Amino acid sequence: MKKKILILLMSLITSGLFAVSLSELRIVADDGTFLGTFEDEYSKNSIYNGYGTYGSPYNTKSIFNQYGNYGSDYSKYSPFNSYSSNGPWLVDKKGNSYGRLSTNRYAQGVTDYSYKLALRLKALRDSM
Repeated sequence: MKKKILILLMSLITSGLFAVSLSELRIVADDGTFLGTFEDEYSKNSIYNGYGTYGSPYNTKSIFNQYGNYGSDYSKYSPFNSYSSNGPWLVDKKGNSYGRLSTNRYAQGVTDYSYKLALRLKALRDSM
């Protein structure tokens, strides 16, 4: 019964009935590491702040570091590994999940929204 309720809740979330602003979400790796927010480019926690921890293409905690654990096309914790099932999660401040951020559309927890967002972020990373 709990599984059916979880599936129903996930389908409601993905259909947009519980829409939240992207700026309210944060990225958390499958291993629990905080990977940034979607706030504006001046926020120290934003992935859009190219000089900050989470937006720099050189920082180990950035999804934009092509050679790091969280940004490589080959790391199991990266949203950009098309074969990984361990991409990071999109969560709000209360810990509610909005899907797994991954270019592997078949990984458990990946929604249509989180998959498309991962593809856009990968294109952004590749343009840096």
